[in-house]
Amino acid sequence: MTNHRLQLSRPAVITATVSATAGLATGVAVFLHRSEQIEPHVNGTSAWLPHLVVLAIVATWFAVASRRSPFGWMVIFGPVGRPITARIRATFRSGFHPLILLRCLATAFLVLLEVYMAWRIGEQVFAGLDPNFINNAWGGPSYLGAMFCHYLDGALLYPICHVLLRKVTVPAGPTAE
Repeated sequence: MTNHRLQLSRPAVITATVSATAGLATGVAVFLHRSEQIEPHVNGTSAWLPHLVVLAIVATWFAVASRRSPFGWMVIFGPVGRPITARIRATFRSGFHPLILLRCLATAFLVLLEVYMAWRIGEQVFAGLDPNFINNAWGGPSYLGAMFCHYLDGALLYPICHVLLRKVTVPAGPTAE
C-alpha cells in the first residue's frame, strides 16, 4: 500500500461538526420533550433483512475501496477530504453555462444531503433514548438495533453521495487545496 495521507478539508470538517452538534442538541430536545405514553410496537417495522443486505453492500464497498484507494481505510473520510472540497469549489467557480448551473444544483443538493445526514446522525444519539423515537424504527424497538440500522444507512449513503459528487463536479486544478 502506498504511504499517502488523506488531508481533511477544514471547512468540510467544521461543517460536519457543526451539523452533528446541532443534531445532538436537537436529539436532547426531542428526548426532553418525549411523551410519557409509550406507543405500541408494530410488527414488521424493524427491516432487519434489508439491512443485512445493506451491511453486505457496505462491507464489500469498504473492502474494495480501501484496497483500491491510496489512503487505505482512511477512504471513509473522503467526503470531508480536500480533493472533493476543491472539486466542489471549482464547480461553483466555473461560470454560468447552463450545464454548469445544473452541476451546481446537483452539487448543492448532494452537499446539503450530506450536511442533513450529519445532523440526523447526531440527532439520533439522544433522541433514540426516547422509546417512541425507536419503537417502530428500522432496527427497533431496541436502541442498539435502531442505531445500528440508522448508522448503517449513513454508511451506505455517504459513499454514494461522494461518488455522485465526484461525477457531477468539475476537476480542480493542480493548485487545488
